[in-house]
Amino acid sequence: MRVLVVLVIVAIGTLTPVAAAFAQDRTRPIVEAVVGTSGYVDEIWDHFFTTGAGVRWFVSPRVAIGPEIVTQRGAGEASNLSVTGNVTYDFVRDAPGRRVVPYLAAGGGYLRQRTIVGSGPGASVLQPFTSGEGTFSGGIGARIMLGERFFVAPEFRMGWEPEIRFVATLGFRPGR
Repeated sequence: MRVLVVLVIVAIGTLTPVAAAFAQDRTRPIVEAVVGTSGYVDEIWDHFFTTGAGVRWFVSPRVAIGPEIVTQRGAGEASNLSVTGNVTYDFVRDAPGRRVVPYLAAGGGYLRQRTIVGSGPGASVLQPFTSGEGTFSGGIGARIMLGERFFVAPEFRMGWEPEIRFVATLGFRPGR
């Protein structure tokens, strides 16, 4: 029972500053669309047309979290879908009048891959193959403001499933 009481006190003490940070933070959330190219380092570089969308909420003036869904379309019937939770860290505080905000990005979640493969040694028949696994990635980017609410952000990430991703994120900050 004492352990439970101590854990509750620690949780309250830990979450109170976070709640205060949410209440004081004036940084607006970000809605994003992602477009670019990606591939896998453990395969011959097959270019995948990469598209996606995400949302970020700032939990502090320089740290944001949020979900992202990305699809990748490759040659033939190759396609991938990843659903991740992302965190970004801005190197400088995003403030009115600041035109460029460089950041670090990291994410982790689920990756589903679909492709057509041979059915075994010496086989001449191709069949669909689907797999699912955990994924994570990290990289760098920079939000370049196109006005008060819109931005473009070139971004480079590497991760596992050993992916390399070059994208441009188009973002929007809804008004209050």
